[in-house]
Amino acid sequence: MKRIYKLTPVSQYDIAGMESWLQDMAARGLHLKKFRPLFCTFEKGPAAPMRYRVEPHRRAPDDDLPRQMLELYEDFGWDYADEVNRTQLIFRTADPNAPEPHTDPELQARGWRNMYRSDRNGFAVHVLSLFLLAGFLLYVLFGAGTPVYAAVTGPVLPLALLLLFGVGSLAPSYRDLSLLSALIRSLDAGVPMEHRAAYPRRRPWALPAFLAAVAIEVLLLVFWLVLPLTGGQMLRVADAEGFTPLSLEALEGADYDPYTMASDGFVDYANFARPNRYLLSTQWEVVQTGQWEADGQWVRLEILWFDLPAPLSCLSRPLAQELLDRAMALDDDIWWTAETPAAWEVSYAPEAGFLAAARCETGGFQAAAAAAGDKAVLVRYTGHGDLTEHWAELAGMVLPPDP
Repeated sequence: MKRIYKLTPVSQYDIAGMESWLQDMAARGLHLKKFRPLFCTFEKGPAAPMRYRVEPHRRAPDDDLPRQMLELYEDFGWDYADEVNRTQLIFRTADPNAPEPHTDPELQARGWRNMYRSDRNGFAVHVLSLFLLAGFLLYVLFGAGTPVYAAVTGPVLPLALLLLFGVGSLAPSYRDLSLLSALIRSLDAGVPMEHRAAYPRRRPWALPAFLAAVAIEVLLLVFWLVLPLTGGQMLRVADAEGFTPLSLEALEGADYDPYTMASDGFVDYANFARPNRYLLSTQWEVVQTGQWEADGQWVRLEILWFDLPAPLSCLSRPLAQELLDRAMALDDDIWWTAETPAAWEVSYAPEAGFLAAARCETGGFQAAAAAAGDKAVLVRYTGHGDLTEHWAELAGMVLPPDP
C-alpha cells in the first residue's frame, strides 16, 4: 500500500482531538501506520469509518507491550494500531458496534494520573536544567573575566540558542500538562471521556521548533567534534594566513639569535603558527622564540590574531581591549607571570582605529593590541626591543592589505 506522511496537527495530550483526527483520516482512506508527535505515517486504502482509542501506558525500552491490555481490547473487538513515545497505546476498530473496553472514569483517571505525575516531574527537571544551563552559560562568558573572547571562541552561541529553545518549549510543555490535568479533573468528577472533539488543523510552530532543535544539535556537534579537527596543527610562521605576523627578528635587531627545538623533519615547538577554528572566529596563534639571555631575559613573542565574521566586526575593538587588559594581569601561564602586581605604562597610537602598547615597569613584559574592521590582534613580548617603535607592523596585522 502507498504510504502518506502528514504533519501531526494535534498534541498527543489532546486525547479527544487525536482520536478525532485519526478517525477523520480513516474516513479519507488514510489508515494509521506510525504515530509521531511531528508527523505521522498512513497507509492509503479504502475510506472506512474507524474508531480510535488512546490508553496511557508508560513502559521501559526493554519491556514488552502489555499483553493483558492488548487481550482486553482484542476481546472487545479492537486492534492494536501503534504506540506513542512509549507512553500511550493506540487501538482502533472498524466495527461500529464494538463496545468500549473502559467506561469507568475512576479507573481511567488512575492511568492518566500516573502519566501526569511522570510528565510533571519531567517538566520540573526541564526547568531545573534550564537554570543549570543558564548558570553554565554565565560561567563560560564571565568565569575567566573575558566575555568577548569567550563569546567568539567558546560554545556561547549554541548554548545561548539551546537556552532560548528550552525556555520557548516551556509554554507548550505546560499546555500539555494542563490538558492532562483538565482531563483528570473531569474524570475525577465522574464525567466519561469524550472521544469526539474539535482539533486544530495544524501546529505552525511544531516544524520550526524541530528544525531549530536539529540546528542547535548540529552547531554543538560542529563546535565539539568538527572544528577541532580543522585546526590545531603546527605550521611554519610563514604559513600564517590572512596577515603578516610581526617578526621577532625585527624587534631584536641584528643580534637576534633564534632558538629552535626542532630536529630534521619535526615541528619546531619554539617557532610555529597554529590555526584554531571556532563558530564565530578564526584564530591564529604565532610563537617566535629567541635564545635565553645571560641576564635571565627570555626572548619570546606570542601573537593571537582573530578574524571575525563581518556582522561581528563591532566586537573587534572590545576584544582587543579585553585581551590587552588580560595580558596586563600577568597570570596567564608560566612565561607570562609575575610574583607581584605590576604597574603598566600604556601608549596609544595616533592612527585611526584601536592600537595600543603597554610596558610593564618590572620584568621586561610588553603587550600590544590592535583592532580594525573585523580583525583584532594581541601581542605579548619579552625582549630588548620596543613595541611602540613598530606601530606600522602592529597596525598592518589588522588593516586590509594595500591594493
